[in-house]
Amino acid sequence: MKIILSRKGVDSSSGGFASPIINGDTLLPIAIPDSRSPIRYRDLQSDPALGPLIKHLSHDRLNGWSRVHLDPDLTERQLKRQHKFVPVFGQCGAAQTHLASHDVGAGDLFLFFGWFRQAEYVRRRWKYVTNAPDIHVIFGWMQVEQVLSVDNILSDSKHIALTHHPHCFGKFTGHNTLYVGRRTLSVNESQHGAGFFTRHNKTRTLTAAGCTRSLWQMPAWMHPQGRGSVLSYHNDLSRWNKRADTLLLRSVARGQEFVLDTDDYPEALDWVASLFSDTG
Repeated sequence: MKIILSRKGVDSSSGGFASPIINGDTLLPIAIPDSRSPIRYRDLQSDPALGPLIKHLSHDRLNGWSRVHLDPDLTERQLKRQHKFVPVFGQCGAAQTHLASHDVGAGDLFLFFGWFRQAEYVRRRWKYVTNAPDIHVIFGWMQVEQVLSVDNILSDSKHIALTHHPHCFGKFTGHNTLYVGRRTLSVNESQHGAGFFTRHNKTRTLTAAGCTRSLWQMPAWMHPQGRGSVLSYHNDLSRWNKRADTLLLRSVARGQEFVLDTDDYPEALDWVASLFSDTG
């Protein structure tokens, strides 16, 4: 199995604001805007409603009528469905070439992370909590069942349940691809094959305490020294800094998909299990 740390959701370049953590520990990942998409933020099922929230946090750059790139699409409840729900994630261009070069496919596990910050509702407006840190948090997962070309999806009626996906609308760079999720996790058949972690906790927080969001505290076993491979895009050993039983990683600023091969890091399977020890 390969584990892919996949950067998703609004950020400084797409949307221009952080996804909020509300009510102390509730994660509310916000998908990026996309003028090509048929889906609007107001179409998404959310409590609180996304329209006012994104209007306030984006300083009026977005609102409920703005079109949204609902990707990854991990739970049925996010949207009213015309067809049977299938979890799905899209990728294209250089990021898809990177995934393909690492043979990412059936059985591999995406762990989606993004930029989050504590927010609160004060005087009828959403705002970020003063001095709240900017952090990277793992907010969702999807284990791959199959990989499909968007061109093949659009030409085959048996894939009609996937044609709502934003990657099926407008022009995308080369190798436009959809990853379709499993019904259950192979490592834990009682767990859905895709979904969201709704609560923020230490285990699923990548950013080291008191550090900028791109400096991650990782398990000590993830250091690449003596291993057959390395977390992709992080070959430079100067990015890795051992500290007692933990490991600091200065994550790259660019790149969306970071691949780790569990054949070289078998400890990763126990780490994944720890992420699901509190599935809220």
